[in-house]
Amino acid sequence: MKILVTGAAGKLGSNIVENLVKKVPASDIIAGVREPQSEKAKAYEAQGIEVRLTDFEKKETLVEAFKGVDRVFIVSTVPVMETAIQQQKNTVEAAKETGVSQLVYSSAPRADVSDFVLAAPHRERENIIKESGIPYVFVRNNWYVENELGTIQQCLNGAPWVTSAGEGKVAWVYRPDLGEATANVLAGDGHDNKAYELAGENLTQQQFVDAVNEVTGKEIPLLAVDTEDHAKMVKEAGVPEEFVSLLVMIQNGIREGGLEAPHSDLEMLLGRKPTSVKEALQILLK
Repeated sequence: MKILVTGAAGKLGSNIVENLVKKVPASDIIAGVREPQSEKAKAYEAQGIEVRLTDFEKKETLVEAFKGVDRVFIVSTVPVMETAIQQQKNTVEAAKETGVSQLVYSSAPRADVSDFVLAAPHRERENIIKESGIPYVFVRNNWYVENELGTIQQCLNGAPWVTSAGEGKVAWVYRPDLGEATANVLAGDGHDNKAYELAGENLTQQQFVDAVNEVTGKEIPLLAVDTEDHAKMVKEAGVPEEFVSLLVMIQNGIREGGLEAPHSDLEMLLGRKPTSVKEALQILLK
């Protein structure tokens, strides 16, 4: 069985490959990358992993890459709806033309029903896969702990943790856990046409900051503001205008429960307890 991982040079994709080599022969793994001559690609080849060009913007590269492949992991890409949809169409059409037997897609929490700002492109991309008739698995990844590292560093340098998310909770998850769980799906059986919610602990912003403080020994203060003041502060911090509204909408979505997880399939797919937020921070901030 041949398994191709798109985005294999990225952080999630490379973690999936890293876990796959523990489960299947390297000769059964294909790393899909945008730059086949990169150092990362050469490192894969040194492990006996075949490297193929996969450019979501160029369907012909996908058709060539998918030849002889049984299962394909599709990494999620840009949040821009129009671009994301065309990329997904290219990928699914290439999979149909080459006889791929399973598509595994990294989606968003409760993408089929959520009103969260980032869910809509994923919902459309899930629907494109469903309509193809190809057996699928949706691994709906919640918010990475790693997403907060930039903010944490600013806070360690003296800034407060600014939020307009109120008491909304986020099911923060450690990215390597997602890579391991996805590798288990790709290498296993019995997952066809299922959607898995992959989430960690549901914590408020204050609880997350408390965990950071416990790990670092610091006393980072939390500054709770309303949406208007948050947008103003983000602008004053030099964030490009096109990202200000997105960041604020994400905070609004968190406040409304968009990233809280009623349940998680992560422990079941891992076969162990997921890494806690505190444990993840201890690894990431050491």
